[in-house]
Amino acid sequence: MREPRELEQTDVTWVKDRGRKLSYFAGSDYLRLSWHPEVRAAVLEGLERFGPSACASRMTTGNVPIYGCLERALSDFFGWGVATLTSAGYAAPLVAAQALAKEHTHVVLDERAHACLVDASQLTGLPVVTFPHRDAKGCGAVVRKCGRRSRALVMTDGLFTHSGEVAPLAGLVDALPASATLLVDDAHGLGVLGKRGRGSLELSGVPLRRVVLTVTLSKALGSYGGAVLGPRSLREAIFERSRLYTGSTMLPPPLAAAALASLAVLEREGATRRARLAAALSTMKEGFREAGAVAPVGPGPMFAVAPATAREVLRFRKRLLDAGIHPPLIRYPNGPADRYFRFAISSEHTPAQVSALRGVLFEQLLKKP
Repeated sequence: MREPRELEQTDVTWVKDRGRKLSYFAGSDYLRLSWHPEVRAAVLEGLERFGPSACASRMTTGNVPIYGCLERALSDFFGWGVATLTSAGYAAPLVAAQALAKEHTHVVLDERAHACLVDASQLTGLPVVTFPHRDAKGCGAVVRKCGRRSRALVMTDGLFTHSGEVAPLAGLVDALPASATLLVDDAHGLGVLGKRGRGSLELSGVPLRRVVLTVTLSKALGSYGGAVLGPRSLREAIFERSRLYTGSTMLPPPLAAAALASLAVLEREGATRRARLAAALSTMKEGFREAGAVAPVGPGPMFAVAPATAREVLRFRKRLLDAGIHPPLIRYPNGPADRYFRFAISSEHTPAQVSALRGVLFEQLLKKP
């Protein structure tokens, strides 16, 4: 791992890299709500009202009123459960895992789970076993092997960040015994999937009451922080058992205000933005098919391209730069290769930008010299 170069995002879908303006198909601001004027205005208003930080744990003297407002808005948005904010999206499953560990005997983890879930599983102190990626029957078999008296805490992403694929949530719910708990980290599904943008659970038709849900506010909502959603008893367990929660300062209040504004925008404009996003993603998939390649199969707005050799990596990078596109070459845990290009389409990319990326991908997929 090397420290990446600094990037300055100059507009909704553009960055400046070493003085050059490039189209930006990276990050996770899928609806570009971080650029919405109402969201940005909320940050400034929150700064004026609350200051830049609560400057204390919420469990001591840092319980700023905006936190409760945001939690109630999240609960209302999902239509069930109690939301508990966390200091970061990455921290949400860790906080939930600390709260749930006492009631479980094993953690059963998707083998391609995000790093936050890997860390959360280790934080429980319980035995950890993995199940085959996106395999509900395989997960059920692994849980049964834990023993008849076991109580498994099953963890999976809702929407997988590299492939855009969704976990088989309905199948997992059906495959698990009543003693098991399913924790779904839907960091990338919130705002993007489902009729109302409630994420992979809504898309899969799985009621929120059947799972513990963790989300981030720094992807489609364009802000910062995270949240755990579940019954009130889970919130009480977080207060009692999660040292990560009780010992850390909550997200900055101005960013909580931004997330609150983002939820309002999402309710009002989400359907339109998701429709634009779906159209752009459809254009990209058509390009894959025209090149005779396997198109991304998931509904998520991201996909990975992993050239086979270092020479092909450099060649593809040059083609992207020649087309005025920032090359999103990354190394990330549990990705499809040691290093790969992760592209994320947004609702605000123009048809010309999408067409340019499609053209470069077409050439790459055909392996033209």
